[in-house]
Amino acid sequence: MKTLSRVAWAGSAGTITLRHGAARVRAREPSRHPAAPAGAGAGIGVSVDVPPPHASAYDIRCITSEFGLPHWNGEWRRLLLASQSPEKIYQSPEFFRYLSDSRTSASDRFELYAILDRASGHVVGMVPVRLSGIALDIKAGAVTMFSFKPRIVRILGSVPLAPADPALMHQLFAHLLRSFPACAAVSMQAFPFALRGGLSLDPRHVPFVLHGWRACHTIVLPESVPAYLATMSAKKRYNQARAYRLLEQATGPLQLLRIDRSVNVKELVAGVAALAPDQALAQSGARDYRVLAANRLLLSYVLKSADEVVAVVAGSRYGDTWHLHQILYAPRYRRLSAGSVALQAALQDVIAHFAFTTADLGYGTPRHPFPSHVLQTRAHVLVARKGAWSAWLLAAFMRVEAVHAACARIAKPLARRFLRR
Repeated sequence: MKTLSRVAWAGSAGTITLRHGAARVRAREPSRHPAAPAGAGAGIGVSVDVPPPHASAYDIRCITSEFGLPHWNGEWRRLLLASQSPEKIYQSPEFFRYLSDSRTSASDRFELYAILDRASGHVVGMVPVRLSGIALDIKAGAVTMFSFKPRIVRILGSVPLAPADPALMHQLFAHLLRSFPACAAVSMQAFPFALRGGLSLDPRHVPFVLHGWRACHTIVLPESVPAYLATMSAKKRYNQARAYRLLEQATGPLQLLRIDRSVNVKELVAGVAALAPDQALAQSGARDYRVLAANRLLLSYVLKSADEVVAVVAGSRYGDTWHLHQILYAPRYRRLSAGSVALQAALQDVIAHFAFTTADLGYGTPRHPFPSHVLQTRAHVLVARKGAWSAWLLAAFMRVEAVHAACARIAKPLARRFLRR
């Protein structure tokens, strides 16, 4: 899910999925945005400090065991102020603490690296990473035609929290791939299109763009609800009020519950279990949600009528941004736009009670455009060692995916035409 680590905000029937960090990546039709270069590297071993193969202005040091020391945390927060990442939440000390507090097995591996200027010794970067798997599947209906499940090193936050120096970025890629030789590639799940130029500047590495460059929707949040409503046309305001009224007529009086503290996590757990009991979002359990809340990262909503759960808006928060991960709704209220009603109620609560400047909806295109929305182009980028086994496998996956997508584009209109007969 746009990933919230152990909490995977995945989609289901009866859901509106706005991809922000899904734990499992499934093949989709390539985007119409510019394609990325083809290419891949190798995952899980003992993390060691490996000297760079050539002269560099920077040293990279693993400081996981020193996490929490005031010196490092102070430098970390200073660097976050200048972060270029669209997902600062994942490269924050609070999220790293969440990973530590919610860890349940030795295979759930994460590390923290400091980047130091070799000449001055100053800290110029802090890069949290997590080791995990990624599922690359191509399906025809329920049949899996091609499946590749490598281990990867995820750079949390996607854009390394370090100077914008392509040479340093590739030094970091090389360091991570040497430190974890069983991993196929370095993963950056929401890499901005504007920074793509630095990905192909080192002949040691080959970047892959999964599913193409895709649009991510963000909303500029005004200071008050009246100001937010003023950005809409009179017709849109009327339609929103009407949708809420019709839903309430069908369900009875509606109540919006804000879930941002450990004490009310049980409402979120119950809501998710009622609407999507088979989803990872429900299976992660109350403990993970409580840890998120304890680290002031959780901000979700449950829309209820009496004892019936109508919709759940799963979200998180950090700094000046509210992140939307998923909307679940009861299928019986689909025609009454239960998901849209719940989202609008959540947005107005976010504006009224918090000082966020941005709502990040992640990957996907909303059915109904939002006022003041801004498109940001991002992609899930994998970087591997040139010539490595994983590079060949990733290149094969990209080609198979492209052929599958082309066949799907041809087959879908033919199928619709046949069904009309």
